[in-house]
Amino acid sequence: MTREDIIRMAKEVGLRDWEILAYEKQLKWFADLVAATEREACAYRAGIALLGADRGLANRVDYAIHKRGAP
Repeated sequence: MTREDIIRMAKEVGLRDWEILAYEKQLKWFADLVAATEREACAYRAGIALLGADRGLANRVDYAIHKRGAP
């Protein structure tokens, strides 16, 4: 998630510019935490959906989901 995405969402929930600047590091940390949690949920759902399918495919999907979080 980009800095601009975080600022846009913070403004959408009513944070003022000075609040965004004051809490930018915490907002970034929270956005990263939410993204990691969403990746885990997607990987879990993909694993369930592919249960009984080609295990190699399931592993590739799981790898692709987790790789998105890598810097």
